[in-house]
Amino acid sequence: MKQICIQVPSLQSNQTVDVEVTVNGVRRLMNYRLESFDWSQGGFDTSLKIQRLRELIQGYDASWELVQIGVPDGNWVPVMFKRSVLATS
Repeated sequence: MKQICIQVPSLQSNQTVDVEVTVNGVRRLMNYRLESFDWSQGGFDTSLKIQRLRELIQGYDASWELVQIGVPDGNWVPVMFKRSVLATS
């Protein structure tokens, strides 16, 4: 199993949640970030909107990994990213 589900407080756009996990004595700090991307530049054409979203995700900080793309809300699309680092004692 590579994933577990935990409840976290509701997130607003551009916020980060830090979760510390210990597996076999090795501590890791997981950072999760929710971003809202404006994809309105794609107009009404769905394929252009998808292309715009793809470009926004590809241009995002490479140290963050895409986790989930949420349901669009008008011109905004929520996108969840994560990154993992070894935790220090």
